[in-house]
Amino acid sequence: MKEFLHDHSSIITKVLLNQFGAAFMGLMITAAASRTPWLMMCASCFAIFFYLFLLYNVIWEIGGQDRIRVDGGRAEYKPLTGVWVSLIANIPSIFLGILVVVGYIFGSKGGMFAYEWAGNMYSVSKTLSMLWNAMYIGVIRTFSPYNPLAYLLQVLPAVFVTGLGYYLGLRNRRIFGFIGSTKNKSDKNKGFAQSAEHKKNGSR
Repeated sequence: MKEFLHDHSSIITKVLLNQFGAAFMGLMITAAASRTPWLMMCASCFAIFFYLFLLYNVIWEIGGQDRIRVDGGRAEYKPLTGVWVSLIANIPSIFLGILVVVGYIFGSKGGMFAYEWAGNMYSVSKTLSMLWNAMYIGVIRTFSPYNPLAYLLQVLPAVFVTGLGYYLGLRNRRIFGFIGSTKNKSDKNKGFAQSAEHKKNGSR
């Protein structure tokens, strides 16, 4: 693990910076739209898409670089690298999510346990989690405002996209690769048509 952190410290830092930037943007646009629930949800969805798009692009490039090293025999084939990078980068989010769940269980006034320290921990960790993952505010408030598990499960989209992006980069494939292949196919057909036309003109 120490070697992994040393080799991938730069990309982990990039993932954290991307999350900070997306969280700041999400906080601004959801706050501006907070008076209209559906508009706040749309703003939150936009912030989430922007965040995941940034993650995908960054990690795909890393996967492409590692593919060159793997093909050259300078590195091992490790397709789950993106997943581990994302999990490490999301340690603060996972930690806060666990605190929210534990605080909710032991601090719930209507439950079996009702400790004051747990209630305080729930409130503080929930606020911090909402700030650090502000792009999810609108979605959570719309669909699951009172479910503490939402603050823990909100890391899953980033882990999935980062893992997928790295794997596709390692395989030199893109999600929208069919667009490029269609374009190349049409260019190729156009070239064949032009070649046939030249032959036809030359035979006259």
